[in-house]
Amino acid sequence: MEVKAFVTDDDAWVPAAVFTDREDSLLVGTVSFPLASFLTADGALRMAESADRLIAWATAMKLRGMARVEEAIREESPRRKENQPVRFGGDEVHALAVAEVSTTCALSEGTAARFLNDAADLTTSQWQVLEALEVGEISDAQARVILEQARSLPAEEAEKFSTVALLRTQTRQGRRRTPSELRACLRRLRECLHPESLAARKASAQRERGVWFSAEPDGMCTLSARLAAEVGMAIFNGLDRDARQASASAADLRALPGSCDGPDSPSAEDHRTLSELRADALAHRLLGGFDGPDAGAFRAEVVVTIPVGLVLGSGAESAGTLAAAELGGYGPLDAPTARRLAALSPTWHRLFIDCTSGQALGVGRTAYRPPKALRRYLYCRDGTCRFPGCTRQAKACEPDHTIEWQDGGTTDAGNLAMLCRKHHALKSVGAWTYRQSSPTGDLMWRSPLGRDYSTEAVDFGTDLFPLQRPDPPPF
Repeated sequence: MEVKAFVTDDDAWVPAAVFTDREDSLLVGTVSFPLASFLTADGALRMAESADRLIAWATAMKLRGMARVEEAIREESPRRKENQPVRFGGDEVHALAVAEVSTTCALSEGTAARFLNDAADLTTSQWQVLEALEVGEISDAQARVILEQARSLPAEEAEKFSTVALLRTQTRQGRRRTPSELRACLRRLRECLHPESLAARKASAQRERGVWFSAEPDGMCTLSARLAAEVGMAIFNGLDRDARQASASAADLRALPGSCDGPDSPSAEDHRTLSELRADALAHRLLGGFDGPDAGAFRAEVVVTIPVGLVLGSGAESAGTLAAAELGGYGPLDAPTARRLAALSPTWHRLFIDCTSGQALGVGRTAYRPPKALRRYLYCRDGTCRFPGCTRQAKACEPDHTIEWQDGGTTDAGNLAMLCRKHHALKSVGAWTYRQSSPTGDLMWRSPLGRDYSTEAVDFGTDLFPLQRPDPPPF
């Protein structure tokens, strides 16, 4: 590739990439962008958006080429020694394709195999996803999320899944979802479309649980575990509560007269992040030394949103429909586990939802600080921080008055939204602004550059009952 500079009619210098550097290259043509140093902030963002579309097209071309590599090797029947036993489980063509892609593209064989598997899916059952990627309607990251969620579905359901999944890459208001947002949305959709019940699949997946140790540099390690969602969520929430209590205690200690932060001070490590404090809490809980008031087994709050009919046993979990509960911070939960958690919890907070509309039912309360009942409603309605693209759980966020209290704003659901500390600060300083556009809590944001974005309240109807409601039109 050769980069040249030329002058356009309006005298704006533009770097041009001319793809003529190799005689055997199949890439021919010229691509140009304005010089970034001449652009405004909005223009630079538009340039980045345009580059994303180019990357999406190039990724689609790469995947089409990789799919053809394996197909062509199979057609050309490469030579092999006679009287040799069949190797690679009979799939020698795939092994040859992996070796070719790995050496040509300078990839590990594991990465090359993943690319070839993705390419095979995208050129067959997931062709709609590849076409959307090629024209820049979705990003390569979004395409990978769709493939990841579709792979465990039977072939006849996978194509139906991708059709609906492509609509879910954008919100109802047309904002593109981030990969994390899309993964959470499609996890619910996948549960609804899977012909096998969630309870049966969970029973099978339980055999995959385990704990693994991996050595890391600098005297560190990674300890990972695969557990039932409700167990892992309870452990994480418990560690998070321990960490936040330790952080609050450290803040109180620093506020005492005569406190100092020297290396020998008892508060020397009081500036640990929440992530560090969670790691320390895990070690203290497992190895001893935890002397807090809640020492022993975790009694962490796990929020489960349960349709009323499911608790009463009137809803049946079956193929194609799912009267599902929601485990806060995770997603769909099978009915037997939801009923067990409801029965075992000594004090569990009920938040009923309408099984027809999927909207949470609740009432607002007028006061400066939202009472617990109103906070619980906001946790369910918002789900996460309501800043565009942020996926921090609502329980770790702060309630924000859309119209500030000092400006006459009230403390009710129609004037509150959960924001994480960082995005709360962006709103408080006036850099980003938002308004609530509907009684259900949808927010319309405006950036400092004048760009508009939207975020939507959790809609259990859309996610848990996709086959009973019309799909939104494509944007």
